[in-house]
Amino acid sequence: MGSIRATRGGAARTRRWTLAVGVLVFGCSAAPLAVQTGLPGAHTPASLDLIAERGDWLDVFMDTGWGGYRFLLRDDDACRSLFADEQSVRYSTSGILGTLHAGDVSCEPVGILSLAEWRDRHPRGRSGSMIPRSRSELRERVYLDEEVVFVRGRFLLAREIGFGGGGDSIAILPNVPECQGLTIPGVASMEFRPAGNRPFTLINGGKLCPVLGFARP
Repeated sequence: MGSIRATRGGAARTRRWTLAVGVLVFGCSAAPLAVQTGLPGAHTPASLDLIAERGDWLDVFMDTGWGGYRFLLRDDDACRSLFADEQSVRYSTSGILGTLHAGDVSCEPVGILSLAEWRDRHPRGRSGSMIPRSRSELRERVYLDEEVVFVRGRFLLAREIGFGGGGDSIAILPNVPECQGLTIPGVASMEFRPAGNRPFTLINGGKLCPVLGFARP
């Protein structure tokens, strides 16, 4: 399988793929709002930035012009084909995290790293000042590089943003001292905040480890 190259900064700069206009279900002004609010059947043109190849996953940013999300895609032929030159890609709200389409090919994101944006996609009020908290099980590291650590385990609090399968999922953590001290395998408390730019945090030994995203194994 061929390799997709992307560079960032001086050593590696993100490769941007500008993709042609897809078909809209609604009028040009209505489609972005329909997608943002998760209206079933909505779709809109999209472009993709490859941030990095991370083991079995492609770390990408999807831009629709009005904003976008940072996703994890499986590193397979279908998802890689989205990066072909002159490819016309669109994003639809079908599936847990939506679906990327190009011609007859479909690729469903398996992970979301834009947690605050995804949380705010469906705003909902909360009564009281309680911060939801639950016990998380950290079973094993499944990927590690200089920037991030992927930890497979039980993260039931992910349901707060509509991410199912928290009983067996992957938490994406920054590779920083606050997270390096987590015991794996082990347990830690996770809290969710309905506002702010850090929705999920793992707490262990008084240190706060921010959760960057969740993914399906």
